[in-house]
Amino acid sequence: MVGGLPPLPAIAVTAATNLAASTGKLSLAEIEAKILEWKKNGPMGYGFGGEQDLMKLLLAVDPADIPAVLAFADKNLSLQLRWGFRYQLLQRWAESDVTAAMAYANALTDRQQRNQAIGIVAGAWAAKDPASAAAWAKQLPHGQLRDQVLNSIVGAMAAKDPQGALDLAQSMGIGKSQRWGMGFSYQIFSQWAGKDPLTAVAKAAELTSAQQRSQAYQAIASTWAATDPQAAMTWANSLANGNDKRNAVNTILANWAQSDVTGAMAYAKQLPECQAKQQALSSISQQWAQQDPTAAMVFVNSLPAGKSKSDLLGNVINGWISQDPDAATAFIQSMPAGMDRNKVLQNVIGQISWQDPQAAIKLVALLPPGNQQLAVASQLASSLAQSDPQAAMDWVGTLPEGNAKRNALQAVGWQLAQNDPKAAATFAATLPAGQTRDNFISNIASQWAQSDVTATLAWAQGLPAGQAKQNALNTVSSQWSQQDPQAALQFAQTLPAGSLQNNFMQNAAQQWAQNDPAAAQAMVQNLAAGDSRNSFIQGMVTGLVQNDPQAAAAYVANLPAGSAQNSAALSVVSQWTQTDPQAAATWAAGFTGDTREPALNAVLQQWAQNDPTAAGQWLTALPDDTAKQGAIQSYVNDLAWQYPDLAAPFVNSLTDSNQRNSAIQNIAQNWGRVDPVAAAKWLATTSLPQDQMQNVLNNFPK
Repeated sequence: MVGGLPPLPAIAVTAATNLAASTGKLSLAEIEAKILEWKKNGPMGYGFGGEQDLMKLLLAVDPADIPAVLAFADKNLSLQLRWGFRYQLLQRWAESDVTAAMAYANALTDRQQRNQAIGIVAGAWAAKDPASAAAWAKQLPHGQLRDQVLNSIVGAMAAKDPQGALDLAQSMGIGKSQRWGMGFSYQIFSQWAGKDPLTAVAKAAELTSAQQRSQAYQAIASTWAATDPQAAMTWANSLANGNDKRNAVNTILANWAQSDVTGAMAYAKQLPECQAKQQALSSISQQWAQQDPTAAMVFVNSLPAGKSKSDLLGNVINGWISQDPDAATAFIQSMPAGMDRNKVLQNVIGQISWQDPQAAIKLVALLPPGNQQLAVASQLASSLAQSDPQAAMDWVGTLPEGNAKRNALQAVGWQLAQNDPKAAATFAATLPAGQTRDNFISNIASQWAQSDVTATLAWAQGLPAGQAKQNALNTVSSQWSQQDPQAALQFAQTLPAGSLQNNFMQNAAQQWAQNDPAAAQAMVQNLAAGDSRNSFIQGMVTGLVQNDPQAAAAYVANLPAGSAQNSAALSVVSQWTQTDPQAAATWAAGFTGDTREPALNAVLQQWAQNDPTAAGQWLTALPDDTAKQGAIQSYVNDLAWQYPDLAAPFVNSLTDSNQRNSAIQNIAQNWGRVDPVAAAKWLATTSLPQDQMQNVLNNFPK
């Protein structure tokens, strides 16, 4: 494997669909200017305002410019802003050049981002050639990456061949993954029901996992209801399981109401009085209000007073506000004060705060202080700060001291510090001492130091003594060390001994060692023994291991025995395992004394998530001692949630009966959620006492 991935087969480079031709092509320079403009304006993309503008920009990128745009975004945007670009552009890149897109994805240094990106590329590949993509994915070692990639491939296959997608998922054991096992079922059966709902129903009924079967039924109900809601309802009412039936009926009614709200409401009204009926009425009434708020309000007003009427009223207004916010707001203001109005206000404020924060402010004033006001304050402050930071600060200043004001300050602090850190600092000085002010100051330091570390340092040094000043200076040390580690180190040496100096020393050493490891190592000789020198060594080792873990290991091995060496060694093990677990494991296995067990655990914690089979083989080969017992326990506990079948064989190696019984129960409970038949069969072979075994079996889903 190259770079941790199996080699790709020869894949032809094809002409990408040039969406820029129809949306208005922009030059690379224009694209870059747009990116910087959005960076200045704040969060964008999914979950934030400006999603449509983001999509227009992405469609305007010429396929040939995608690599350059990705490189520019990676260099100039924060992770939060970057991901929306990366997700869409990687899909388009992979449509034309899987090999190049996969190389980019595999080169990402953050493991989570890397796995997500590889999954995106694999999914785009599978949409064109599912057989080749699946064959490649099968070569991946068991672990999170394999599950994530297979889940992407299954989703892409399901659109064309749901039976093949199901066969692949079951043969590869995707359903046993706690993280990805549920999603695959919904993807497959959603596509299947669109092609042949009766066959989808029959295949879903054959699933042995209750959770996967329920997910499949939900997918079928949603898709089938869009084309034939009455036939879908007949099927749903035939389900024997009460929860499955209830969920399917609600899903069908929600989809039915999108095309025929009158018919869906008529069906819901004749349901027997129960929670399922109220859920159905709630979902339908909200959609009805989007289509005809007057008729929906007439229906709600015809109901007897009580909780059901109050709940439905809130749902109707939620639907109404999206169509006619002025009329809906006027109606809310005319409602008598009380619990019903408060509940409606909370829902509506959350809905309109991004679209019309000034209108939301007027509504917040109608809420009494308490949990409901607290719930909306931070969201409103954040949305207002994007359009008018000064207005956001003024509004937050009017709030009474308490949780609502504290949450609002935290929300507005991020936005304001990014756009105008000096104004944010001035505002922070007006706040009374306390946790609220301290949190706000930390936000300012984090954002300001990214653009002007000198000004931030001067500001932080002038803060009054306390935790806020300490936090701000720690933040500055991290940013300064990235920009000029030697200058940060010189400043650190002027500080009094203590945690702040140690933090500066560690951050500076880490960055220096990445850029000039020889000079950083030589610097150690000039430092006096003590905590600051130990902190420098710790940071230097962290920097060394990122570029050359073997050199870092050799350096640590030559350190004097003691706590500094032990701490540095564990740091090397933990980071080395992320890039070369076999080499890190070999080195850790040679440890002795108190450091041996935590070193083994550090290896397993990382390795078991990415390749549990190889990690287990290494663990088995270790000599039997106390450290191995602790490592086995750690391995089983880490693996039980996601790969209980792989953890199961190791419980017999635990010599302590209490630890063994606890591990057996942990594995069985997690395994039983996804495959109760296999879990029960294994449980019967264990040494778990009968009464404890029966308790576990009683908790399996029926």
